[in-house]
Amino acid sequence: MNLEKELRRLQKNLKKVTYKSMLQKAGIGTAVVCTVLLGRYYLETSRAEEAVNQLRQTKEISQRDGAGETEAVGEERVMPEYQTLFSENPDLEGWLTIEGTKVDYPVMWTPEDPEYYSHRGFDKEKSKNGLLFMDEASDMSEHGGNIIIYGHNMKNGSMFADLLKYKDEDYYKEHPLIRLDTLYETRTYEIASVAADNDLEELPYGFTSASDPEAEKAIEAMESNSLYDTGVVLTYGDDCLTLSTCDYSKENGRLVIMARRAAPDED
Repeated sequence: MNLEKELRRLQKNLKKVTYKSMLQKAGIGTAVVCTVLLGRYYLETSRAEEAVNQLRQTKEISQRDGAGETEAVGEERVMPEYQTLFSENPDLEGWLTIEGTKVDYPVMWTPEDPEYYSHRGFDKEKSKNGLLFMDEASDMSEHGGNIIIYGHNMKNGSMFADLLKYKDEDYYKEHPLIRLDTLYETRTYEIASVAADNDLEELPYGFTSASDPEAEKAIEAMESNSLYDTGVVLTYGDDCLTLSTCDYSKENGRLVIMARRAAPDED
């Protein structure tokens, strides 16, 4: 009888050792897979950012040289710094910059397929970073409208990741202005409201045109939901700019910045 008990005890201990070994091996395997995937992620996002760096260099060289005739689109003339880039990809709609941040990217627009550049680079190849892209209903040339620009919040700090820092009022005070170049002119926008919400009805996605019934409601909602008072007041009829990215601190969260265009002589 004692021998049978001893045998059962040994079998039980053996199963425990085997199970622990399996768990350890599974844990090591999972860690290796996670490390590989994380490494691949950062490699791909780094390559995407390097591709954007090349676009920035092309822009700077074109601006510096300013050679050749200004390319016409309709009755308007493309600024020298964007001529080469526009000739390479006519989906280019402008360039967005916030001085002192990492936000310095081309803005793309494909109204027939709005999120085309959500996961594609300037060369139209697949990209985890994607590019900044404009809402299908937004119009750069409309007065009193709202230009909505979307971008990813990347873990490596690229694209619109820096927008999350605007939750801190001091950060806003250091970076209160947004520069938006269309293909034809440079504009300056003053940040009026910063909201972090997961209630999409409280965010200004339904307002792109001054004729939209949601226009005044969107402006009022952003003002009431703003994380702090910037002192910049949005009113119906202002030329508005909205930047939007994901905020992973809450389910389906969004970080949204709404700004108004400064007077032309202040641009």
